[in-house]
Parts: sequence; C-alpha cells; structure tokens
Amino acid sequence: MSASSGRLTGGCLCNAIRYECTEPPCDVHYCHCRLCQRAFGNVFAVFGSLPVSALSFVRGVPQLYRSTPYAERGFCNACGTPLTFRYVRSEWIAIAIGSLDHPDVVRPEMHWGIESQVRWLVLHDSLPRKPIEGDPEYMVWRQSPA
Repeated sequence: MSASSGRLTGGCLCNAIRYECTEPPCDVHYCHCRLCQRAFGNVFAVFGSLPVSALSFVRGVPQLYRSTPYAERGFCNACGTPLTFRYVRSEWIAIAIGSLDHPDVVRPEMHWGIESQVRWLVLHDSLPRKPIEGDPEYMVWRQSPA
C-alpha cells in the first residue's frame, strides 16, 4: 500500500510505468498455464483481478500484446516487465502480483491451469486447484469472437 493514499501501487522494473489500484485485487491465483509460463519466462505467474475502472496508470502505459484471439497482455516496452492480462471485452483486468510495490499484501487463493504445472514444482498448500481446459468461464472467452 502507498503510505500516502492507502491504495495499492506498482509498476515495472525500470519505473517507466507506474499504476495505482483503487481497490484490492480479488481472485488472486497462481496460473500454471503454458501461455503464462512463456509470457513470464517462469513456471507460473501470480495474478489478481480488479475492475478496469479501479486501475489507473499514473506514469506511462503498457504496450499490449494480443497473446490469443481472446486475450491481451500488457508489458513495459522498455524493460519487458509483464504487468496485465485481460480478456479483450472484459470489464475486469488482472495485474501481475509481482509488479506490486508490496506484493505481500495479497495472498493467492487458488492454483489455475494445473494441467501445465511442472512436475518438479511442489507447493505445499491447501489451495484449490483447477484446470483451465474445460473451465466454463475460460471456454466462454475462448469460443467468443473478439
């Protein structure tokens, strides 16, 4: 949280992009899907969602990359930091929890995309685990024309 505003703040590695959230992210989750693994260059990503109206960029704006016909990812064009994920017609946007100034203020609530979780990664927690393929919400976005 920002000491001055009580809002969550964050940004990219080089500080070319800075943002504020007027409400805390919900549905915070580990994503183990192959697309997130590749986008983050890691074996999982951690995201939290909030209404688009609750996120404002106070310095710079992310470059957008349409990673699939139904989703786009925002990143810093200068340093490459992954920042956002959004289904193209959604009123919700997910922020990369690692880009928060204080990522420890939120906690993951579940694992998503577990069909792609690498076998050697063992996370001992009791969080729910869900596959992406076959998930009704994901399938609606995937099958909808952009």
